[in-house]
Amino acid sequence: MAGNSSLTTLNMCDFCSHERLECDAQPVLAESLDLSLEHNDFVLACNKYISPVDILKERFHDPDL
Repeated sequence: MAGNSSLTTLNMCDFCSHERLECDAQPVLAESLDLSLEHNDFVLACNKYISPVDILKERFHDPDL
């Protein structure tokens, strides 16, 4: 995978509603899967991921807002 410019690795923490240092998650880092990616500290899977889109959906459909 390394060296292939057509692939992009995204860090799940960049798209999560939680702050990484405060969320107490147990993320799966790229380095633990030995994928030879450019950014081995990126989170590829997480047990506490909450999408900002899901947060907006909840707020949009909340009648109290």
